[in-house]
Amino acid sequence: MNAGVVKSRYNKTDLDKAIKEYKELALPSISSHEGGRSAMLLVNRETGDFLSIGIYENEAAAKSFGPKAEKLIASIQKFAAGDAKPARELYEIAASTQQEARAVVERGDKAFNAHDTEAIARDTAPDGELTAPGDIRLKGSQAIKEYYRTWISAFPDARAEIKSMFTQGNHVVVEGVFTGTHDGTLKTPMGDVPATGRKIRGDYMQLFEVDRGLVKKIRLLYDQVQLMTQLGMAPAPPQAAAKTNR
Repeated sequence: MNAGVVKSRYNKTDLDKAIKEYKELALPSISSHEGGRSAMLLVNRETGDFLSIGIYENEAAAKSFGPKAEKLIASIQKFAAGDAKPARELYEIAASTQQEARAVVERGDKAFNAHDTEAIARDTAPDGELTAPGDIRLKGSQAIKEYYRTWISAFPDARAEIKSMFTQGNHVVVEGVFTGTHDGTLKTPMGDVPATGRKIRGDYMQLFEVDRGLVKKIRLLYDQVQLMTQLGMAPAPPQAAAKTNR
């Protein structure tokens, strides 16, 4: 990721006006820009110093925001202390808590799709915790590894496709789709489900907490009824049943 940084100084009596204008103009502009991720404004009220930081997906996105940045700088210049015009500088984000958390989760997704549960265990803290539907509460990297192994054993072609990912600090939220063919026994808290040969496709969400490069907590959410319905273990909703009978 990359950042666009603008350092400036405004009249202390105009700080609140400058902040208001930044919120109304800069934040929406950066968030709607292609490749724009987030933005923040740091203010020193004792000196009037302003530090604007825009975060972008890549260098190209950071550079292409340049013309918009010039207009934003000009619009807030009326609050400046002095005549000097602030210059925008571009930086590569070499390391950050947010970046590291995202990288750990992305590695975990690749490891799951490669059915490499040992890699998942290596990226999980020894006292890591996982909660999942069915009142499942696991602690320890080995227990979490075995949970993922259960799914892979039940669905030998199991695959998780990330649709969207949101990262804030050391927390990562993933929205994805799980697909697989039920060719193995699925172990559940309610008992084992023998192979049905059915293909399933279901949405899921995961919330990760990463601590010092390792996954500390995982909260998995998915629709159990949808899963059981697709496996033929629960009656389909009326609308779905009507479509099937046509």
